[in-house]
Amino acid sequence: MPFMLKPNPRTCNTIDMIMDWNVKQVIADCQKMYYGANDPYVTGYVNWPCKQDLYRVKFAVDEMLKNISSFTGEEEWLEQLEKEKVWKALKK
Repeated sequence: MPFMLKPNPRTCNTIDMIMDWNVKQVIADCQKMYYGANDPYVTGYVNWPCKQDLYRVKFAVDEMLKNISSFTGEEEWLEQLEKEKVWKALKK
């Protein structure tokens, strides 16, 4: 694997674009929607809007990713994530 610099966690690219989002918070918000959609103590009337919100996020992200070019190392990074996902599933 070629040497790759790790990105600065406070910037997004070499021109130091300020990242004013927090990936952990975005994921945490999606997890709230997930738990809301799976809450066994409420009815589907309450669960369904939570799942709809997850779909809205998914469709928005899918559309954005479709319109972004590929980057060097992206394929390898995605393969690594996929391997980690498989190992996590096998450990269950």
